[in-house]
Amino acid sequence: MTTYDNRVSQEIADRLDIVDIVAETVKLTRKGNRYWGLCPFHAEKTPSFSVTPERNMFYCFGCHAGGDIFSFVMKRDGLDFKEALEMLAARAGVKLVSTSGSRDQEQRKKVIEVNRAAAEFYHQILLSRQGGVVQKYLENRGIKQETILAYKLGYAPEQWNRLEEYLLKKGFSQEYVKLSGLIKRNENRNSYYDLFRNRLMFPIFQYNGDILGFGGRVLDDTLPKYINTPETELYSKRQVLYGLYQARQAIRSNNEAVLLEGYMDCIKLQQAGISNCVASLGTALTPEQARLLCRYTENVLILYDGDEAGQRETLRAIDVLAEEALKVQVVTLPAGKDPDDFLEINGKEEFLQYIQNNKLSHIEFKINRYLKEEKTINLEVKVKIINALKKDINNLKSPIEKDYYVKVLAQKMLMEPNLIYRELQLANKRQNPTDRNKTQISRDNIQYGNYSKDEKILAAMLKDEKTFAVIKDNLGLNFLARSEYKNILNIFDQLKGNQEERLVKLGEIMQQEGMAAVYARIVFLMEEINVEEAEVNEFICRVQALKIEARWQKIYQHINFLKVEGDFENLLKFVLNLDSFLNETREGGI
Repeated sequence: MTTYDNRVSQEIADRLDIVDIVAETVKLTRKGNRYWGLCPFHAEKTPSFSVTPERNMFYCFGCHAGGDIFSFVMKRDGLDFKEALEMLAARAGVKLVSTSGSRDQEQRKKVIEVNRAAAEFYHQILLSRQGGVVQKYLENRGIKQETILAYKLGYAPEQWNRLEEYLLKKGFSQEYVKLSGLIKRNENRNSYYDLFRNRLMFPIFQYNGDILGFGGRVLDDTLPKYINTPETELYSKRQVLYGLYQARQAIRSNNEAVLLEGYMDCIKLQQAGISNCVASLGTALTPEQARLLCRYTENVLILYDGDEAGQRETLRAIDVLAEEALKVQVVTLPAGKDPDDFLEINGKEEFLQYIQNNKLSHIEFKINRYLKEEKTINLEVKVKIINALKKDINNLKSPIEKDYYVKVLAQKMLMEPNLIYRELQLANKRQNPTDRNKTQISRDNIQYGNYSKDEKILAAMLKDEKTFAVIKDNLGLNFLARSEYKNILNIFDQLKGNQEERLVKLGEIMQQEGMAAVYARIVFLMEEINVEEAEVNEFICRVQALKIEARWQKIYQHINFLKVEGDFENLLKFVLNLDSFLNETREGGI
């Protein structure tokens, strides 16, 4: 894996103006020392998206997206940090010198060039007289000429080594052609032949337009129907979604991805204007593909084929997506229909209406599916179905949703809802055992505008060294309720340098730790607040009072426990030694 010196990110950030980068996507208006505009990451009518050029940071007060110039490009384009770094380095004119993997990087670049040349070769043959049969096939499938051009569809001719000859003539070494997976070795003849022959070709694009590999479909009933580029250093089927390059902006705009099974489904739906579609390359959905979707949206609609195999894969995909905390809905097509067929027969309007009328939550889909699989609903089946749904229902954050699905399940299985609740509670306890020694102080979240009291104090500590020292001396660094805020204080305390240098280093660490948005929120607050000494003292007194209250609460609980147990001997000892107990809890924390 290619890695770069940590100092290079700071050099890139210093050379680029975040306002220029953001302004490519957002219309910004200057107000004071900040720029404001409509957030590109959620729908809004009043601008709540702010950019501070002095800090090279952005923050949305609506959806709480935030971070530095790298965070913005990562979120906007669905990139990981390395990809954003490479993109912005090119923009800034900074040469990236990798600390490892330079040979791998060069090899990757060459294989991408091979794939690009191969895609052009296939594409031109499709558009030529030799591709007439394929053109007719696509026409019969309803694929328009502009779609052929947009997706760079191609045709692999029947000859055994036509592509290999073309690529070698273009100056590519056989070694790089072999690494692309486009040719295979014939051991008997000690030669190579083209992997794809007499197939309709689908280039598989990465987010930035690079071609990672290909899928090839036969034009008749020959098996296998589809073959793909084999796994290479560049291409892994598990980590790619077909159509994402074309769909990524629409997915972000709609905040939903429509997940399909096949290439043709994806192309046909996108051609019809349903632009937020991707396909899982004809394989079972993988965790890597689900995480890829997380870069662009929180919502996924599964629209697999209506046959039994498609419905089984839907069940599996639900669990993979839910594991990544994506909200999942499902539409089941009539038996034997796939999205391409259904769209072709019924037209776009009826297709969209069907989707709207037949959306089910993933839990509703599972309930219906499990009940349909059983001939009779006896006690054993009821237990089996509840066990299968326990995790899904317990993972719901809304009590209203949870109550709704419990009642739906109870009604369909002729049970009392409280029995299902009891089973869910038992499962929850087994999954999340209570830590009886947990001693986190629970406090009210007193708001200051859009900020909590804790956030205001944290910002004041980072802004002013004296405030940091006073609060640390009186309360330590673990008094805030949110773990992220505790981490910020403890990391900042360990950094060397003056206040400004420590803040810059802290920002870099927050980016690496995936906490850029949290940190951006506090940085924006630092510019607004001016905490008085009296307010700091009031906060310290309040937290100390809560600690004392928590100590006494613990004492009362222990006394009541000993009373219930009838252990009056230990009760007397405990009361007589209250002073030492209070000292222990004071020193060790609550």
